[in-house]
Amino acid sequence: MIGIGYLFVFAASVFAASMGGFGVIMHRNPIRMLLSLEVSFNGFLLLLLWSSWAVGDPVMASGLGLIGIGVSSAELALMVSIMMALFKGGYIRRLDEEELDQGESSKGEASTVG
Repeated sequence: MIGIGYLFVFAASVFAASMGGFGVIMHRNPIRMLLSLEVSFNGFLLLLLWSSWAVGDPVMASGLGLIGIGVSSAELALMVSIMMALFKGGYIRRLDEEELDQGESSKGEASTVG
């Protein structure tokens, strides 16, 4: 029988993964998207650890934890370097809702003038 501790860890991992996915969808700022991806990845890592914990194999849980930490570190370093290169090259910039609203209003004004 699964105890309350197992269910709490499972619920926390699903919550973290879903909040990270929600953050990726809702934010336009690439830095916030990166942070949301990290939260989502940590939720999935916690889900992997929970599954090995629920099975009852502590060796598999510690192995998955170490592999997850290594993958997360490498992924973070790679994503930050790629984002910095894209920012520096001018390929990515921050899109605020105010900028989008100003762009839509200027298009509306241009169509009414012409």
